[in-house]
Amino acid sequence: MTNEQKLLIDTLACALTGKGYTVPENIDWRLFVGLSMRHTVAPLVYDGLRKNGSWEMLPPPGKKILSDAYHTAIFRDAQFMHLKEQLAEKLTQENVPHIFLKGASLKKDYPEPALRTMCDLDVLAHTEDYPKLDKIAAEMGAKAEDGDGNHHSFCFPGNLAVEFHPNLIHHDTPVGTQINPGWQYAATDGTDLTPEGFYLNTICHLANHFVSGGAGVRFIADVWVNRNLRKPEANWKTVEKELERFGLLDFARNIEELARCWFDGGTETPLLQEMGEYILSEGQYGSADRAIRNAAALSPGESGASALSRRVFPSKEELESKFPWCKGKTLLLPAAWCARCIRVVTKRGSLALKWTTETGKLKKEEITEQKAMLIRFGIQPEK
Repeated sequence: MTNEQKLLIDTLACALTGKGYTVPENIDWRLFVGLSMRHTVAPLVYDGLRKNGSWEMLPPPGKKILSDAYHTAIFRDAQFMHLKEQLAEKLTQENVPHIFLKGASLKKDYPEPALRTMCDLDVLAHTEDYPKLDKIAAEMGAKAEDGDGNHHSFCFPGNLAVEFHPNLIHHDTPVGTQINPGWQYAATDGTDLTPEGFYLNTICHLANHFVSGGAGVRFIADVWVNRNLRKPEANWKTVEKELERFGLLDFARNIEELARCWFDGGTETPLLQEMGEYILSEGQYGSADRAIRNAAALSPGESGASALSRRVFPSKEELESKFPWCKGKTLLLPAAWCARCIRVVTKRGSLALKWTTETGKLKKEEITEQKAMLIRFGIQPEK
């Protein structure tokens, strides 16, 4: 861990717990500020520097970047929470079952809600209610965005993004078929997930990003806040039983230990050090290169060709998830596959080309090494 990475973790720990720290010598403040921005934790870093009395050590350009990020976060938080209240009222009036997910719910458990930034509001909703959602969004001045079966997306006034999801996790992940759709974890009043369901979604969402490109520092902060600050507390025996069923118990335990090590004085082990460096070396959502290596490592046969074939020819469940109009209609699956190909070429042509070329360059030993690392972290390949 570099001095800049260590300071990043120390400032986050201070923001979350009030724990003081010593600023390492020879800090490259430009790299440090860039790291906080890449992991979308600049408001937490701003708060942690000020709580520790280290703010004045920061050069003026860095102060401006972090100060702007903090005050922007406060403004955006107010916008999102106002929209959340308006949207919840409209959905309730129209008898549309809904549950706000991830940051929209977890931010209240942070020391200050605005410290947990969001890029959008995520809402669990039923596919059959999409027509009502379209009507409500239009009445509120929102513009429909291009989405898929698991992302019914809108841009509301103020450039506020809202995504409605019929499932907690994409069907094209192994755990998705077990945790989806998510309503089985709804609390009694139906407006939130149970503490157990919310934590399960936190871990599964993290694991999903972890293998599909990367999961940054903010994901680990979410785990720590969920375990230590969120009320009411989950029944952890129930959580562990479900995580074991998902095949994610070892991964969750490793992540929890890493969060404890970073933010709560836990003991660092060689494995936690390796996981920490893996997370810190990329930004909040990792990289396409990492996603390509992980896909090959976790695919049946451990080959780039197998991983690429799966992306070109997705499962029936994934096609039905992205194109609800073909669900249960086998004859429409070829049309859905063609529609998917057109969407990929027109919307993500450069990324598709990168996947094709870079997958072909992967060497067997690289794939084997990547697989071994993921297994150490607790991510198991498909059987």
